[in-house]
Amino acid sequence: MRYSQMLIRTAKEIPAEAEVISHQLLLRAGCIRKLTSGLYTYLPLGLAAIRKVEAIVREEMNRSGAQELLMPMVQPADLWQESGRWEKYGPELLRFRDRHNREYCLGPTHEEVITDIARRELHSYRQLPVNLYQIQTKFRDEIRPRFGLMRGREFIMKDAYSFDVSDEAANQSYQTMRDAYTRIFQRCGLEFRAVEADPGSIGGSFSHEFMVLADTGEDTLVICRECEYAANVEKAKVVLTEPESETADGPANEVQDCIKVETPGMKKVDRVAEFLQVTPRDVIKTMIFLADNEPVAVLVRGDREVQSVKLKNLLDAAEVELADDDTVWKLTKLPVGYIGPVDIPIKLVADQEVMTMINAVAGANEKGHHLTGVNPGRDFTPVAAGDLRQITEQDRCPVCRGA
Repeated sequence: MRYSQMLIRTAKEIPAEAEVISHQLLLRAGCIRKLTSGLYTYLPLGLAAIRKVEAIVREEMNRSGAQELLMPMVQPADLWQESGRWEKYGPELLRFRDRHNREYCLGPTHEEVITDIARRELHSYRQLPVNLYQIQTKFRDEIRPRFGLMRGREFIMKDAYSFDVSDEAANQSYQTMRDAYTRIFQRCGLEFRAVEADPGSIGGSFSHEFMVLADTGEDTLVICRECEYAANVEKAKVVLTEPESETADGPANEVQDCIKVETPGMKKVDRVAEFLQVTPRDVIKTMIFLADNEPVAVLVRGDREVQSVKLKNLLDAAEVELADDDTVWKLTKLPVGYIGPVDIPIKLVADQEVMTMINAVAGANEKGHHLTGVNPGRDFTPVAAGDLRQITEQDRCPVCRGA
């Protein structure tokens, strides 16, 4: 076709809606057009580029021994209810009813459907291994679609599913797919890194994400300088270091009494630490989250931040979010800035580091007051403890223990 006959409308100006360079160039080059929030039309040039990527993906998947099929985008609720993910998947799963009042969803992923196919079609271990894949449109009801195609609600995905006779065979299938993905990214000419990742609502015992390194990405990677370890910050394990032999209040083995002290107007960790002449690392920070709409108190050291994905996994929750001040007061009647773990009336979980603290400072659950000499085990006991905090550059590698 002649260029003059093609539907190509380019633009010199950067569209106001486009924040990142990829979104700007796709719009300016006439590759995509926005229909509504998170939904885009692929114009002829954009679709041609997609077809080229699809060809590479299809060639490498077929080369790996996988077989292509195509499953419906609309899925019945009973399969999701059978797997237990109908409620657990959360609001990203778009649910609806047909004219007969039967429940369905738009598929964000196809584990339920492919498993139903396998149990109907595979009747003997002699039929295994089987690796089935599709290239198909998915829908996830993102709360804040942004960055054009990078964070849309409707998108094209290649998803593959393998069935094996044993864990060892499954690991081999996993490695075969990892090799295929590596070839795909290499053929596309991308600078990338395969990193450990949280499997999220899809599930699984372990997962890797192939991350394209870019300034406009919204994920952060943790990479060890001394070994091959790399992980998404949501998955990066924190190595618990040995507690220091002394604290700001004296030798660590001298457990002090828990004492209430006045801290008028002192709501922030730094101000409390300065007022009581300790460091932020001596303070227990108590943050209130909503886990599936139920309040949960989360403890981290004063100089740390909660990693919400780790928290969600510890609680086995579909959704977690930090509660705002009004919500905290409405649900707990606790004064924001003075909340602490001692005698707290709601569910309590703690980062593993908090459980090693001795003679810490914490909120007294009373306005204008904090507690000193707080010790886990004696003064409070969380229902669960684990790795809940965000990793930092100062932490050691969980594999080689390097810096």
